[in-house]
Amino acid sequence: MADTLLTLAHLNAELDALETALLADDHERAGDCLDRLHLNQARFLAMPGALDDVAGLSALEGRQQRIMVMMMSQRDEAGRHVRHGASANRAAHAYLAAESLA
Repeated sequence: MADTLLTLAHLNAELDALETALLADDHERAGDCLDRLHLNQARFLAMPGALDDVAGLSALEGRQQRIMVMMMSQRDEAGRHVRHGASANRAAHAYLAAESLA
C-alpha cells in the first residue's frame, strides 16, 4: 500500500483483521496482521499531517490497547493450559513409576 493511501480507516481495518484472527485462534494470521499493522502505523505516522486527527488517533490507540488486553488474556489462558498439561504429565509419570515398583 502506498504511503498516500494510508488512513486511519486502513489502520482500523487492520485492527479488525487482527481481532478476527485472535478470536478465531488463528495465531499465524494474527502474527502477520501485527507485523503489517506495525509497519503501516510507522508509515502512517511518518506522513505529513498524520497527527492532525487527535480524536481518531486516540480512538485507534484505545482499540489497540483493548486488543492487547485480549492478547494478554489469551496468552495467560494458554499458559494455564500448558501448566495443567505439564502437571497431568508429571502425575501420569509418577503413577507409572509407582506402579512399576509394586
